[in-house]
Amino acid sequence: MPNYRNIQLISYGSVTSTPTPVLTGDEPNRFREDLKVRGETLCGVADWAAGAFQLGDADTLKVFVAPEFYFRYGGPSQPATALGDSYPNGEALLPGLIEEVLKPFFAADRFADWIVIPGTMFWHKGTQDDPSYFNTTAVVNGGPDTALTPAERAANANPTALATVGAATTNQKALMSTIDYAIGVDRTQWDAALNPMFRLSFRGAEFWRWHTFAVHGKHGPDGRPLVFGLEVCLEHIAAYAGTNANLGLLRTMENLVPDQPEIDIHLVTSCGMSLDPAFGITAREDGYAMICDGMNPGIPPVPWPRTDVQRVTAVERDGRRTVAHATRVLDTQLVPPALQVGGAGTHTPPDTVAVWEAAPLADRG
Repeated sequence: MPNYRNIQLISYGSVTSTPTPVLTGDEPNRFREDLKVRGETLCGVADWAAGAFQLGDADTLKVFVAPEFYFRYGGPSQPATALGDSYPNGEALLPGLIEEVLKPFFAADRFADWIVIPGTMFWHKGTQDDPSYFNTTAVVNGGPDTALTPAERAANANPTALATVGAATTNQKALMSTIDYAIGVDRTQWDAALNPMFRLSFRGAEFWRWHTFAVHGKHGPDGRPLVFGLEVCLEHIAAYAGTNANLGLLRTMENLVPDQPEIDIHLVTSCGMSLDPAFGITAREDGYAMICDGMNPGIPPVPWPRTDVQRVTAVERDGRRTVAHATRVLDTQLVPPALQVGGAGTHTPPDTVAVWEAAPLADRG
């Protein structure tokens, strides 16, 4: 298994603060078709980026991140405003997307040095009058070598051990923010994390545990598995639904379980968030925090895509991080018209990919 010496963020900028339709025709509620189109588009963008940019060599781990809400139904719906542009019954649709589209594509040898965070899928269960919303992210391990070892399987069965991703895994966003349903429309009472039927799913050890993980075959320069942390947007600064807590989910985990493995790479997929060294960033000293955000940059625009990489230079006694920008965007290119979500000209700004300079991975002390 390779020991990576560098890490490189490939940030896929696509506006997700407003759903972009991807289907043609008037037939409503084609949820599976919409999901497949978006999945195949994401794969196409990754394939294009692998050839269009000067990426690091085989000792550089590439992390391809799409923004929160990348998978959000764009219509047509019947009725037109049905359930906030969300998919129904995502517990069935999302595994199909992963097994039929994402895993087969990224299993190719050319993605052996990649990890993919394909944004999130926004979905619901229940009726239009009383829905419960979920927002689910995923991790896809690139390359053909994704089978867990017996030791990794045993560790995954141990709730106190560091979990390891084989080919792919999923996890839920801990809580909705007020823009999740639609910007300017607060529907947090429909948050599944507040529904007694589902609330325990967001309190259990497995939910918390899989926010921090290793990935099979992805080791650091010292030969030990790299440890990743993953948050979705509001999780970066608030850990519990229905509270005003000002610590992110990973920082809260760090306080609750101080002997857990230190995080080397802290990843955030979001729509309206920025990296927060005071209350959010949880990477170790000499580790990195990376974000890809889908909020429309507005007018006048901020740089697009909305993306950032920060290196932790110190961990204060109260958990706050001191950070520095130790790398920069190496290249930014517009996604080709045929790979724009919904087609060219359907949204502004157009989809764009930014590739950061490869950053060195430091040995753990």
